[in-house]
Amino acid sequence: MSVRSWFSVGNPCKQFKQHADLFAGLQAQDERAIVCLQTKALPMVLKQVRAFGLTREQGEEILNRSTLVFLQKIESGGYQFQGNAPTSYLTEVAKRMAMAQSRKTSKHQHQALEDAHIDHMADYAENERKQAAADMVRQLLGKLNDACAQVIRLHHIDGYSDDEVIKNKMTPYSTKNSLKMKRSSCMKKLIKIAQQWQTSTTT
Repeated sequence: MSVRSWFSVGNPCKQFKQHADLFAGLQAQDERAIVCLQTKALPMVLKQVRAFGLTREQGEEILNRSTLVFLQKIESGGYQFQGNAPTSYLTEVAKRMAMAQSRKTSKHQHQALEDAHIDHMADYAENERKQAAADMVRQLLGKLNDACAQVIRLHHIDGYSDDEVIKNKMTPYSTKNSLKMKRSSCMKKLIKIAQQWQTSTTT
């Protein structure tokens, strides 16, 4: 029976007015006694789960699980009736479950934040590395003549294909072969300049 439909069955506790009567019904696993137990415990359980930041749906699930635990305790003899209200034991079990669920949820949220932070830092470090590499290339290109700097920048930095460069007449070269030859020659010059620059910064 759904928790939300309990209150449509009238007063489920009509024949369980005494704690001993309710316990006897639970011991016999009488469905009416179980509904009575959960009906009495529901307001307190929902109050507990709200205190731990959980939802009503989670509260209803916790109530069902704690009821199952309680019935198993009664069946195994782990719970002995001593005159106390059975609902007191049930709400204590539910409270422990709500606490455990809250810790689990909090841990997952914390882990998600940690993962997001790590991903953000990794992205930041990668962007920093790319920015530093781009800055270095621009410095090196500044040491080349304009024609060489242009063909290298268009291909390796701006990302234009050779077909796009020729079609849009971005350089004086009208064929892919002549453009590639020029870029290859310029890359050799750039590599030589980079080697000289690296040597000067490490000595």
